[in-house]
Amino acid sequence: MTTLEKRDGTYNADTWNTITHMFEHFVPDDREGSDNELHRKIMKEILKPPDTADDKTFTKDDMTVYLKKKLTRKIPLNRMD
Repeated sequence: MTTLEKRDGTYNADTWNTITHMFEHFVPDDREGSDNELHRKIMKEILKPPDTADDKTFTKDDMTVYLKKKLTRKIPLNRMD
């Protein structure tokens, strides 16, 4: 893994240090108190169940047909019954 120069001018010493530095740089600190209005709105929306009352439920037969079409080379057919 490539050595990265940190803000203080030093370099990462090993892979673990490099990964830690990348994580701290690219993954924001996610604390509820630091959320702005947009973040609060997104969190509220994703916690609501989807409105899909008119969706047809998949049946076992639907899934079996799909799997036989798509995965026959990956799993033995006798395991699908």
